[in-house]
Amino acid sequence: MFIDGLRKNRKHIMKKLLFTFILAFMNTSVMAEWTEVEWSHEDGGLTLYVDYTTIRKEGSKVRMLSLTDFEIIVKDKIDLFSSRTKDEFDCEEKKMRQLFYALYSGNMGSGKMEHSNSEHLKWMLIEPGSMGEAMWKIACGKKV
Repeated sequence: MFIDGLRKNRKHIMKKLLFTFILAFMNTSVMAEWTEVEWSHEDGGLTLYVDYTTIRKEGSKVRMLSLTDFEIIVKDKIDLFSSRTKDEFDCEEKKMRQLFYALYSGNMGSGKMEHSNSEHLKWMLIEPGSMGEAMWKIACGKKV
């Protein structure tokens, strides 16, 4: 009986912690200090933002949150949606990898979270002129 009570209590605590984590992450777009990045996408239709307050350095590695607003035009109707990512950058090797992303139905991380993934992706070399390079420059303190 005592063991059953502990199991139920542990499940309850875990659910509360998970719920608190989800709420905290969902509300970061409201609390975030998003700054638009001057970067030109060849196709247009997207705006990149970073939150300078989230830049965390550890040796040559840096982690940072970014937000991308997408503008999709289908049959003369503009549909806005956005994605938020947490990326890690290697300042010495000029590489990056995505640690987390979430897709939202509205702009600026608003609306319903449609999809998310917290699987760490593989390191990728940063392409010159890419959005990744623009973010790497900010994260690593390079001249933009």
